[in-house]
Amino acid sequence: MTLYHRTTIAEARSIAKHGFVDHEWDFGLHDAQTGEEVTVPGVLLTDRPLGPEEGFDGDAVLEVNLDVPEEDLSPFELEGMLWDTRVWVAPSEWVAEHASVRIAAVDPRTSGFYDTHNSEPETPEFG
Repeated sequence: MTLYHRTTIAEARSIAKHGFVDHEWDFGLHDAQTGEEVTVPGVLLTDRPLGPEEGFDGDAVLEVNLDVPEEDLSPFELEGMLWDTRVWVAPSEWVAEHASVRIAAVDPRTSGFYDTHNSEPETPEFG
């Protein structure tokens, strides 16, 4: 099963080399009894790459290939978070045990030779 994680380029490189680290994900939820903010610890994974227009910042998309059946992910699914996307928050140790990760995409505007005036990669001049 292939899932996705959006992050910064630096963080994507670190994850590809060293693995994920749990983060506290805040979805604007509050405990009904205490009113305290509720966070979910783990690695945020989605069934499609999400973008900045959907509130997920970062210039890189990681492809996370899991070697488990979909039903093994069900305890980590946050149903109804996004109307057109499935979302999971799984512990980083669990992800490390069951996944391989690769950098699937990087926004070319944030990599080296990009001309912000015409939105095309520049040809670098060496010499």
